Amino acid sequence: MYEKEMNKEEWDINVAKELWGLNHSIRGNIITVDEEGYLVISLGEQKIRVKNLLEEHGFDVAYIRVLPLIERTMRTVYEAFTELAKVHDFKGGLQPVFPMKVNPIEVVVDAIWRYGEKYKWGFNTGSLGELELLSKYLEKGNRILIYDGVVSDSIMKILIRFKEKGWRVIIDVESEHDLDILSKYPEFEIGLRIKPLFRPGGKWAHSAGLEGKFGLTVNALVKLKEEYKWIEERSRLLHVHPGSQIYKWSDIEAFINEAYNIFTQLQTHGFASIEIVDLGGGLAYPYLDTRDGTIESPDYGLIEYFNHILKVFSRLEKHPTLVYEGGRYIVSAHRILVAKVVDVRPYSTEQARSLGSVQVEDFLSNVRSIDDLKKLVNEYKKYVHKSKQVHQYTLEERELAEDVISKVRDELLAKIYELVRNKPSQIESVINDPLLYKLVTSPSKRYILNFSIFADIPDSVLVNQYFQAVPAQRLNEKPDVLAVLGDLTCDSMGEINEYISHVRTPLEASSWFTKMDLRLMLIPGRRLKLGGVPLHLPIKGENYYIAILDTGAYQDPLAMKHNLIYGAPEIILDEKNGEVEVKIIEKNGKYL
Repeated sequence: MYEKEMNKEEWDINVAKELWGLNHSIRGNIITVDEEGYLVISLGEQKIRVKNLLEEHGFDVAYIRVLPLIERTMRTVYEAFTELAKVHDFKGGLQPVFPMKVNPIEVVVDAIWRYGEKYKWGFNTGSLGELELLSKYLEKGNRILIYDGVVSDSIMKILIRFKEKGWRVIIDVESEHDLDILSKYPEFEIGLRIKPLFRPGGKWAHSAGLEGKFGLTVNALVKLKEEYKWIEERSRLLHVHPGSQIYKWSDIEAFINEAYNIFTQLQTHGFASIEIVDLGGGLAYPYLDTRDGTIESPDYGLIEYFNHILKVFSRLEKHPTLVYEGGRYIVSAHRILVAKVVDVRPYSTEQARSLGSVQVEDFLSNVRSIDDLKKLVNEYKKYVHKSKQVHQYTLEERELAEDVISKVRDELLAKIYELVRNKPSQIESVINDPLLYKLVTSPSKRYILNFSIFADIPDSVLVNQYFQAVPAQRLNEKPDVLAVLGDLTCDSMGEINEYISHVRTPLEASSWFTKMDLRLMLIPGRRLKLGGVPLHLPIKGENYYIAILDTGAYQDPLAMKHNLIYGAPEIILDEKNGEVEVKIIEKNGKYL
């Protein structure tokens, strides 16, 4: 199979886009590559090089906020719903809301307000602080506000102000405590947040199901209805939340079906006044857009999501208004973290001297296939392990041992490259052997970047979130090495040491490996997990930047001050009257 299909050798920008995840349904036309291999932000007629943006302002690290990407995703959501509503003859409306927990910083909330004016994009809040921030818009107009946090008299005082300014305020009920408070405020509409039985997969699966943190069980609602007779009359909204980032279509489909069932059952059991259905934020953002059905890459998109919702709810005689609450989908793409490489270090030992009479190559002389190599590697591994246990090294012996280990590793990698290049089908034996696979996908370098994972992309540590890393230049060149990305902190968790490669373009076997360290970086048509990011070795004097994409959701509010590194400067790009506006916000954050 491989010998017939791999008929293309040259490296080009199309291959680069696949390797570095730039063929993307949301940001692909805006964050892309120019003909000279630079990562660019394409707005209107302008293509702005990411590297130039940082160099022009003297930044070694910055957040680039591309606000038009927020407008683009809002428009995409609205247009997708509108077109599919016609297909299904759906007569209900769309009520989009932005959950402020996703990113409550002022520049983002202001973009949602401005871009959302034509769609009457509302807000979902869950805390006193979010309400206070949103209060600045009280004099600018009115939208819908869905509050689903813990209710208190202090919260109600602020919500009264919104209601007096003409906002439609709906307060989710999740407990008897909420009902006690709301008994004193009969003017407010309420929503019923109900726990689904279905529990989908994913990092946030624990937030759904009967054991989840949020919502009422149906049996609790039935009991409370007897005591609080007014629930039926004041209920306007059903809120069912499946958790965040539901990456399998079968799970999303099952959840939508259950939410429909809950709605129809409530309608026939005294809650006929419910006219709005909020399906929460389960729509997954494609951090890797290859439709793999994995945590990083959902196997469905916005069209499939809306299509099934509208198909199901159009069965009803009276169609409800549907709330869209997918905040991660709206703002993830807008923020790019860019940081300069400030140091390049060996990941492990590197050969430091000539080995003289030690002939490492000899032990590979009889290797004719990957199977031969497997046997040899296992024998060598046992030998090294045994020698470490029984031998106390002198400093000179340790130096020699490190050099030998380095030499053996390099020769093994060269032999694998030679065998696979000559007979590409042997790659199957490599990737199916855990020891060889680890060897060929291990990093050779550690790049130290002027950033902090804890301050700039905390979800990388908190939930092992995958973020796409891509060099800001030389994308028209084949990568030299696989490298782990280390930050400035003194914490071993401050590294990005996993990369997902999924290239479909046919390439000859020699192009599957990095140029300098001969690591496997791709196999056409296969999804690979690598131990490092495919990168170029910086040329002496070169400012080599790496961009981390899709960091616009949750990272700003979750940022920490580990090692007192925090608050990168911001470069904010916006479009007004067809022109690109650039605004710089310098902060007092502590980086290099």
